[in-house]
Amino acid sequence: MDLTKLERSPIGKLVPIEGHDEHRREFSYFAYLPDFLPESVELRAETWTLVARASEALGRLDQACTTLPNPRLLIAPALAREALDTSALEGTYGALADVLEARLTEHRPNSPQVAEINAYERMAHQAFDWVAERPITIGLLCHLQGILAASSVEPPRDPGQVRRHQVVIGPKDCTVYEARFIPPPPDDRLHAGLDQWRSWIERPHALPAALKAAIVHYQFECLHPFGDGNGRVGRLVILLQLLRDGALKHPVITISAWFRRRSDEYQAHLLALSETGDWNTWVSFFCQAIYDQSTACVRVVEGLNDWMAGIRQTLNDRHWSGAVSNLLDDLVDWPVITSPSVQEKYGVSAPTAKSAIDRLVEIGVLTETTGGSYLRRYAAPAVIAAVERL
Repeated sequence: MDLTKLERSPIGKLVPIEGHDEHRREFSYFAYLPDFLPESVELRAETWTLVARASEALGRLDQACTTLPNPRLLIAPALAREALDTSALEGTYGALADVLEARLTEHRPNSPQVAEINAYERMAHQAFDWVAERPITIGLLCHLQGILAASSVEPPRDPGQVRRHQVVIGPKDCTVYEARFIPPPPDDRLHAGLDQWRSWIERPHALPAALKAAIVHYQFECLHPFGDGNGRVGRLVILLQLLRDGALKHPVITISAWFRRRSDEYQAHLLALSETGDWNTWVSFFCQAIYDQSTACVRVVEGLNDWMAGIRQTLNDRHWSGAVSNLLDDLVDWPVITSPSVQEKYGVSAPTAKSAIDRLVEIGVLTETTGGSYLRRYAAPAVIAAVERL
């Protein structure tokens, strides 16, 4: 951490810290404490242009979702992709097909990593239900972090609560002196910063939703309120905030994929803002992410609509209806299935479920992925490929 740059920061200050780290190494150093969030930020004209583009892209995405037979159908695959990428930014990796398979009632996660990614999905669904009627609170975020912690490969300290120990950001097991960034100490100043952050989110602002989300995300990551999971919770808050502000009606945008492809820039821009207090570079970077991912999601929605229409025509031409038609309608939301899962979902017999699956295999909608094993799994490759492009 460059103390020379951070001590000149116009939006925060260095504060002394001392103690022992997790390996009982004694330290006496400094942490960065951000100022409370301002009511507004100064931006250049070109930055405002990017803010406007991001806002317009969110509007187009929101409109595109209304063209799906059921706009909520895209939530599950989009969330699976977000879970993969936000976890990968923190060093936990999995495959999209594995995550989708883990949703099957008769299937168990095949690795601790997939279980951890699956926990992110459960956490996100609870958060979506919460913000539909209630504001974002610190209590909510502690609950969400606790869900992540319970499934973590390496359980963190202070799970499900604001941290009570000093953390550092940098390479695994680095010392305080080797850290890239050191967030505020776990005392009243951290709690005061979180309280002001929470109240700032819910206060009425004349700021566009994309700009507001950029400001809030920086402050959350700077405060780093948890012992682990700050990145994943903080990136989820972006989506929760867009929902609360009415910029989106459905949680379909995937932000972490964009940040993952630019992870070094993502970290560098957050740090540079603390050092310089210049919001332009960070806001521009963030709004480009919103614009690009909103545009990508619109393309996916349009592509899935065209795909569904083509398959629907094939079913009509063959006079296929009933279970096979119902199954097709749900494949966007449910692109990895088994015969028992179809039986359970639609309340049909084993022969009926098998017939519906076989027909979709016949026309190339489903592909058997288990090599003829006892419990055969089937996937809709067109849906998975579309989500992989997000």
